[in-house]
Amino acid sequence: MSEENQMDRREFLRLLSIALGSTTALGNLVGCSNSPRTITIDNKTYQIQDGVISQETKGDNSLKLGVLADQHAHPKNTKQFVKELDKEVEVYFLAGDLSHSFGDYEGAKDDKKEILSVVKPVAETGKLVLVIPGNHEQRKTYTEALEELTSKYQNVIDMEKVPVADLDDLTIVALGGNANQRFCVPNGFLRSRKDLENLRRLVKKYQGDKPLLVGTHAPRTYKTRKGLDVIDSGRNVGLLDYIEANRVSGHIHEAKGIITPKELQVKPGELTDLIEFNPGPVYDHLKRKHIRNSAGLVEFKGDKVRAYIL
Repeated sequence: MSEENQMDRREFLRLLSIALGSTTALGNLVGCSNSPRTITIDNKTYQIQDGVISQETKGDNSLKLGVLADQHAHPKNTKQFVKELDKEVEVYFLAGDLSHSFGDYEGAKDDKKEILSVVKPVAETGKLVLVIPGNHEQRKTYTEALEELTSKYQNVIDMEKVPVADLDDLTIVALGGNANQRFCVPNGFLRSRKDLENLRRLVKKYQGDKPLLVGTHAPRTYKTRKGLDVIDSGRNVGLLDYIEANRVSGHIHEAKGIITPKELQVKPGELTDLIEFNPGPVYDHLKRKHIRNSAGLVEFKGDKVRAYIL
Protein backbone atom coordinates (compact mmCIF):
# COMPACT_ATOMS: atom_id res chain seq x y z
CA MET A 1 0.00 0.00 0.00
CA SER A 2 1.46 3.36 -0.99
CA GLU A 3 2.14 6.19 1.44
CA GLU A 4 -0.41 8.32 -0.44
CA ASN A 5 -3.15 5.72 0.07
CA GLN A 6 -2.24 5.40 3.75
CA MET A 7 -2.65 9.14 4.20
CA ASP A 8 -5.98 9.11 2.36
CA ARG A 9 -7.30 6.39 4.63
CA ARG A 10 -6.06 8.03 7.81
CA GLU A 11 -7.71 11.32 6.82
CA PHE A 12 -10.93 9.48 5.98
CA LEU A 13 -11.03 7.78 9.38
CA ARG A 14 -10.20 11.03 11.18
CA LEU A 15 -13.03 12.93 9.52
CA LEU A 16 -15.41 10.01 10.00
CA SER A 17 -14.69 9.96 13.72
CA ILE A 18 -15.43 13.68 14.03
CA ALA A 19 -18.69 13.28 12.13
CA LEU A 20 -20.01 10.33 14.11
CA GLY A 21 -18.63 11.11 17.54
CA SER A 22 -16.37 9.10 19.78
CA THR A 23 -18.98 6.75 21.22
CA THR A 24 -19.44 4.49 18.20
CA ALA A 25 -17.23 1.43 17.82
CA LEU A 26 -15.65 2.58 14.59
CA GLY A 27 -15.43 6.20 15.72
CA ASN A 28 -13.07 5.25 18.55
CA LEU A 29 -10.37 4.24 16.08
CA VAL A 30 -8.79 7.58 15.54
CA GLY A 31 -7.95 7.96 19.18
CA CYS A 32 -5.13 5.52 18.39
CA SER A 33 -1.62 6.82 17.91
CA ASN A 34 -0.68 7.90 14.40
CA SER A 35 2.56 5.96 14.82
CA PRO A 36 2.35 2.68 12.88
CA ARG A 37 3.13 -0.63 14.58
CA THR A 38 4.76 -3.38 12.52
CA ILE A 39 4.29 -7.05 13.40
CA THR A 40 5.21 -10.37 11.80
CA ILE A 41 2.69 -13.21 11.82
CA ASP A 42 3.32 -16.57 10.18
CA ASN A 43 6.21 -15.10 8.14
CA LYS A 44 4.02 -12.24 6.90
CA THR A 45 4.58 -8.59 7.78
CA TYR A 46 1.69 -6.33 8.81
CA GLN A 47 1.36 -2.70 9.82
CA ILE A 48 -1.32 -1.54 12.27
CA GLN A 49 -2.33 2.11 12.19
CA ASP A 50 -5.52 4.11 12.71
CA GLY A 51 -7.88 1.18 12.87
CA VAL A 52 -6.42 -0.71 9.91
CA ILE A 53 -4.14 -3.73 9.80
CA SER A 54 -2.40 -3.78 6.41
CA GLN A 55 -0.41 -6.65 4.98
CA GLU A 56 2.94 -5.56 3.61
CA THR A 57 4.13 -8.99 2.43
CA LYS A 58 2.92 -9.75 -1.10
CA GLY A 59 0.32 -12.51 -1.41
CA ASP A 60 -0.24 -15.13 -4.11
CA ASN A 61 -3.70 -14.07 -5.38
CA SER A 62 -5.49 -16.54 -3.10
CA LEU A 63 -6.43 -16.80 0.57
CA LYS A 64 -8.16 -19.37 2.80
CA LEU A 65 -10.12 -18.05 5.77
CA GLY A 66 -11.27 -20.24 8.66
CA VAL A 67 -14.54 -19.05 10.20
CA LEU A 68 -15.68 -19.91 13.72
CA ALA A 69 -19.03 -18.44 14.76
CA ASP A 70 -21.01 -18.82 17.98
CA GLN A 71 -18.37 -20.65 19.99
CA HIS A 72 -20.37 -20.13 23.20
CA ALA A 73 -17.55 -20.99 25.60
CA HIS A 74 -16.92 -24.46 24.18
CA PRO A 75 -13.14 -24.93 23.97
CA LYS A 76 -13.43 -28.64 23.13
CA ASN A 77 -15.38 -28.01 19.92
CA THR A 78 -13.17 -25.01 19.15
CA LYS A 79 -10.01 -27.10 19.40
CA GLN A 80 -11.49 -29.83 17.23
CA PHE A 81 -12.45 -27.45 14.42
CA VAL A 82 -9.12 -25.64 14.63
CA LYS A 83 -7.39 -29.01 14.27
CA GLU A 84 -9.40 -29.67 11.10
CA LEU A 85 -8.87 -26.20 9.66
CA ASP A 86 -5.32 -25.32 10.59
CA LYS A 87 -3.50 -27.17 7.79
CA GLU A 88 -5.62 -25.30 5.26
CA VAL A 89 -6.22 -21.75 6.45
CA GLU A 90 -4.00 -18.68 6.62
CA VAL A 91 -6.33 -16.43 8.63
CA TYR A 92 -9.09 -17.05 11.19
CA PHE A 93 -12.23 -14.94 11.65
CA LEU A 94 -14.13 -15.37 14.94
CA ALA A 95 -17.62 -14.09 14.23
CA GLY A 96 -18.89 -13.36 17.73
CA ASP A 97 -20.73 -15.01 20.62
CA LEU A 98 -17.50 -16.22 22.13
CA SER A 99 -19.14 -16.53 25.56
CA HIS A 100 -22.15 -18.42 26.86
CA SER A 101 -23.12 -16.16 29.77
CA PHE A 102 -25.86 -13.69 28.98
CA GLY A 103 -24.65 -11.43 31.74
CA ASP A 104 -25.93 -8.74 34.06
CA TYR A 105 -25.23 -5.04 34.60
CA GLU A 106 -22.13 -5.72 36.67
CA GLY A 107 -20.58 -8.15 34.21
CA ALA A 108 -21.20 -11.87 33.88
CA LYS A 109 -19.26 -13.89 36.43
CA ASP A 110 -17.50 -16.14 33.93
CA ASP A 111 -17.73 -14.05 30.78
CA LYS A 112 -14.05 -13.09 30.58
CA LYS A 113 -12.86 -16.63 31.30
CA GLU A 114 -15.23 -17.98 28.67
CA ILE A 115 -13.88 -15.61 26.03
CA LEU A 116 -10.28 -16.50 26.87
CA SER A 117 -11.09 -20.23 26.75
CA VAL A 118 -12.17 -20.17 23.10
CA VAL A 119 -9.85 -17.53 21.66
CA LYS A 120 -6.62 -18.96 23.11
CA PRO A 121 -6.76 -22.26 21.16
CA VAL A 122 -7.05 -20.27 17.92
CA ALA A 123 -4.37 -17.77 18.94
CA GLU A 124 -1.93 -20.59 19.66
CA THR A 125 -1.96 -21.61 15.98
CA GLY A 126 0.21 -18.56 15.28
CA LYS A 127 -2.04 -17.54 12.37
CA LEU A 128 -3.67 -14.12 12.08
CA VAL A 129 -6.84 -14.19 14.23
CA LEU A 130 -9.51 -11.51 13.67
CA VAL A 131 -12.10 -11.25 16.45
CA ILE A 132 -15.47 -9.49 16.80
CA PRO A 133 -18.03 -9.58 19.65
CA GLY A 134 -21.54 -10.96 19.32
CA ASN A 135 -24.75 -10.29 21.21
CA HIS A 136 -23.58 -12.33 24.24
CA GLU A 137 -20.47 -10.27 24.99
CA GLN A 138 -20.47 -7.38 27.44
CA ARG A 139 -18.24 -4.44 26.61
CA LYS A 140 -16.39 -4.54 29.93
CA THR A 141 -15.45 -8.21 29.95
CA TYR A 142 -14.89 -8.46 26.19
CA THR A 143 -12.54 -5.47 26.31
CA GLU A 144 -10.64 -6.91 29.28
CA ALA A 145 -10.34 -10.32 27.64
CA LEU A 146 -9.19 -8.94 24.29
CA GLU A 147 -6.68 -6.61 25.92
CA GLU A 148 -5.18 -9.60 27.71
CA LEU A 149 -5.16 -11.69 24.54
CA THR A 150 -3.70 -9.02 22.27
CA SER A 151 -0.95 -8.24 24.77
CA LYS A 152 0.06 -11.91 24.89
CA TYR A 153 -0.54 -12.87 21.25
CA GLN A 154 0.43 -10.30 18.62
CA ASN A 155 -1.46 -12.37 16.03
CA VAL A 156 -4.82 -11.62 17.71
CA ILE A 157 -6.56 -8.52 16.35
CA ASP A 158 -9.60 -7.03 18.07
CA MET A 159 -11.71 -5.79 15.17
CA GLU A 160 -13.72 -3.71 17.60
CA LYS A 161 -10.65 -1.46 17.60
CA VAL A 162 -9.22 -2.40 14.20
CA PRO A 163 -12.27 -2.98 11.97
CA VAL A 164 -10.39 -3.13 8.65
CA ALA A 165 -7.99 -5.92 7.67
CA ASP A 166 -6.43 -4.78 4.40
CA LEU A 167 -4.74 -8.04 3.39
CA ASP A 168 -2.87 -8.47 0.14
CA ASP A 169 -5.49 -10.74 -1.47
CA LEU A 170 -8.60 -9.77 0.51
CA THR A 171 -10.01 -6.86 2.48
CA ILE A 172 -12.18 -7.62 5.52
CA VAL A 173 -14.40 -4.96 7.07
CA ALA A 174 -16.12 -6.05 10.27
CA LEU A 175 -18.73 -5.03 12.82
CA GLY A 176 -19.73 -7.17 15.79
CA GLY A 177 -22.70 -6.97 18.12
CA ASN A 178 -26.40 -6.81 17.36
CA ALA A 179 -28.95 -4.07 16.65
CA ASN A 180 -31.83 -5.74 18.54
CA GLN A 181 -31.84 -4.85 22.24
CA ARG A 182 -33.95 -7.89 23.10
CA PHE A 183 -31.13 -10.19 22.07
CA CYS A 184 -28.22 -8.12 23.35
CA VAL A 185 -26.79 -8.42 26.87
CA PRO A 186 -26.98 -5.40 29.17
CA ASN A 187 -24.01 -3.15 28.50
CA GLY A 188 -23.26 -5.20 25.42
CA PHE A 189 -22.52 -4.30 21.83
CA LEU A 190 -25.91 -2.88 20.88
CA ARG A 191 -25.44 -1.22 17.50
CA SER A 192 -27.01 2.01 16.34
CA ARG A 193 -27.99 3.22 12.90
CA LYS A 194 -24.79 5.30 12.90
CA ASP A 195 -22.71 2.16 13.44
CA LEU A 196 -24.35 0.52 10.44
CA GLU A 197 -23.92 3.64 8.30
CA ASN A 198 -20.28 3.74 9.33
CA LEU A 199 -19.82 0.12 8.26
CA ARG A 200 -21.30 0.95 4.88
CA ARG A 201 -18.91 3.89 4.47
CA LEU A 202 -15.90 1.74 5.28
CA VAL A 203 -17.05 -0.86 2.74
CA LYS A 204 -17.37 1.84 0.09
CA LYS A 205 -13.96 3.22 1.01
CA TYR A 206 -12.20 -0.13 0.72
CA GLN A 207 -13.93 -1.61 -2.31
CA GLY A 208 -11.30 -2.01 -4.99
CA ASP A 209 -9.77 -4.52 -7.35
CA LYS A 210 -9.40 -7.32 -4.81
CA PRO A 211 -12.25 -9.21 -3.09
CA LEU A 212 -13.93 -7.61 -0.09
CA LEU A 213 -15.60 -9.48 2.77
CA VAL A 214 -18.03 -7.95 5.25
CA GLY A 215 -17.83 -9.86 8.54
CA THR A 216 -20.65 -9.34 11.05
CA HIS A 217 -22.21 -11.30 13.87
CA ALA A 218 -25.82 -10.61 12.92
CA PRO A 219 -27.00 -11.34 9.37
CA ARG A 220 -28.68 -8.88 7.07
CA THR A 221 -32.39 -9.02 6.33
CA TYR A 222 -33.40 -11.57 3.69
CA LYS A 223 -36.68 -12.09 1.85
CA THR A 224 -36.90 -15.86 1.33
CA ARG A 225 -36.68 -19.09 3.32
CA LYS A 226 -33.19 -19.58 1.89
CA GLY A 227 -31.93 -16.50 3.73
CA LEU A 228 -29.33 -16.77 6.46
CA ASP A 229 -31.65 -15.08 8.97
CA VAL A 230 -34.46 -17.68 9.02
CA ILE A 231 -35.25 -19.04 12.50
CA ASP A 232 -36.99 -22.34 13.29
CA SER A 233 -40.44 -20.78 12.97
CA GLY A 234 -39.66 -19.79 9.37
CA ARG A 235 -39.45 -16.04 10.03
CA ASN A 236 -36.76 -13.76 8.62
CA VAL A 237 -35.18 -11.86 11.52
CA GLY A 238 -32.08 -10.23 10.00
CA LEU A 239 -31.12 -6.74 11.11
CA LEU A 240 -28.43 -5.35 8.84
CA ASP A 241 -28.98 -3.62 5.52
CA TYR A 242 -27.85 -5.07 2.21
CA ILE A 243 -24.26 -4.36 1.16
CA GLU A 244 -22.87 -5.52 -2.20
CA ALA A 245 -19.97 -7.68 -1.03
CA ASN A 246 -19.04 -11.14 0.15
CA ARG A 247 -20.50 -11.66 3.62
CA VAL A 248 -19.94 -13.89 6.63
CA SER A 249 -22.26 -13.87 9.64
CA GLY A 250 -23.43 -16.14 12.46
CA HIS A 251 -26.02 -15.58 15.22
CA ILE A 252 -28.87 -17.62 13.67
CA HIS A 253 -27.61 -21.12 14.39
CA GLU A 254 -30.28 -22.91 12.37
CA ALA A 255 -29.68 -20.79 9.24
CA LYS A 256 -26.29 -22.14 8.21
CA GLY A 257 -25.69 -22.15 4.49
CA ILE A 258 -23.98 -20.72 1.42
CA ILE A 259 -26.01 -18.49 -0.89
CA THR A 260 -25.61 -15.70 -3.43
CA PRO A 261 -26.75 -12.12 -2.67
CA LYS A 262 -29.92 -12.99 -4.62
CA GLU A 263 -30.56 -15.84 -2.15
CA LEU A 264 -29.75 -18.65 -4.56
CA GLN A 265 -28.11 -21.68 -2.99
CA VAL A 266 -24.44 -22.35 -3.71
CA LYS A 267 -22.99 -25.85 -3.46
CA PRO A 268 -20.04 -26.33 -1.09
CA GLY A 269 -16.84 -25.83 -3.08
CA GLU A 270 -18.59 -24.14 -6.01
CA LEU A 271 -16.68 -21.11 -7.29
CA THR A 272 -18.83 -18.02 -7.76
CA ASP A 273 -18.59 -14.22 -7.85
CA LEU A 274 -20.07 -13.39 -4.44
CA ILE A 275 -21.27 -15.48 -1.51
CA GLU A 276 -23.06 -14.89 1.75
CA PHE A 277 -22.12 -17.50 4.35
CA ASN A 278 -23.26 -18.69 7.76
CA PRO A 279 -21.03 -21.61 8.81
CA GLY A 280 -23.29 -22.57 11.71
CA PRO A 281 -22.41 -22.64 15.41
CA VAL A 282 -19.27 -24.14 16.86
CA TYR A 283 -21.59 -24.98 19.75
CA ASP A 284 -25.38 -24.69 19.88
CA HIS A 285 -25.80 -23.66 23.52
CA LEU A 286 -29.54 -24.41 23.32
CA LYS A 287 -28.62 -28.04 22.57
CA ARG A 288 -31.18 -28.48 19.80
CA LYS A 289 -30.99 -31.96 18.32
CA HIS A 290 -31.55 -30.81 14.74
CA ILE A 291 -28.55 -28.44 14.75
CA ARG A 292 -25.13 -29.90 14.04
CA ASN A 293 -22.16 -28.02 15.44
CA SER A 294 -19.95 -26.78 12.62
CA ALA A 295 -17.37 -24.31 11.34
CA GLY A 296 -16.49 -22.89 7.92
CA LEU A 297 -13.76 -22.35 5.38
CA VAL A 298 -13.89 -19.59 2.76
CA GLU A 299 -11.42 -19.67 -0.12
CA PHE A 300 -10.71 -16.68 -2.36
CA LYS A 301 -9.07 -17.44 -5.71
CA GLY A 302 -8.50 -14.30 -7.74
CA ASP A 303 -11.90 -12.62 -8.03
CA LYS A 304 -13.83 -15.83 -7.28
CA VAL A 305 -14.86 -17.34 -3.95
CA ARG A 306 -16.10 -20.63 -2.55
CA ALA A 307 -17.00 -21.96 0.87
CA TYR A 308 -17.27 -25.21 2.80
CA ILE A 309 -19.06 -26.19 6.01
CA LEU A 310 -17.18 -28.59 8.26
